[in-house]
Amino acid sequence: MGGALDASLRSCVPEPLRILLVDDFSPFREALRVLLGSCADFAVVGEAVDGHSAIEMACQLDPQVIVMDVEMPGMGGVEATRRIKRVHPSIHIIGVSSQDDTITKEAMKAVGSSVFITKECAHTLPINPHHWTDSATTYDNVS
Repeated sequence: MGGALDASLRSCVPEPLRILLVDDFSPFREALRVLLGSCADFAVVGEAVDGHSAIEMACQLDPQVIVMDVEMPGMGGVEATRRIKRVHPSIHIIGVSSQDDTITKEAMKAVGSSVFITKECAHTLPINPHHWTDSATTYDNVS
């Protein structure tokens, strides 16, 4: 094929959604990486093990979505989300936790997380990348 046609075809194919995974439990990160890697619409661009490294990687890697664990050693997900959203308000943050309580959910919502899910339900994340960055996808319509 000609160079101009190749470039035209590439421009029609949407870029994968850039995702940063943040969790101190490596088996959970691995499972999410495998799950998301099975879909061409997603690209896991990095993995962090705590809030401090999440902030650094958010600045370096420019993800569109961060899957953020709430409880981590050092700086946890609530404070990391607060700091990331202050500098990068357009990044969508999905809070995840093994705890399914109102206090945890409200803490993440208060600092700018778009959605909260339990780790138990992480395998049910939508496969449509637009669902991840749609402003209508909020706490009110995602369980």
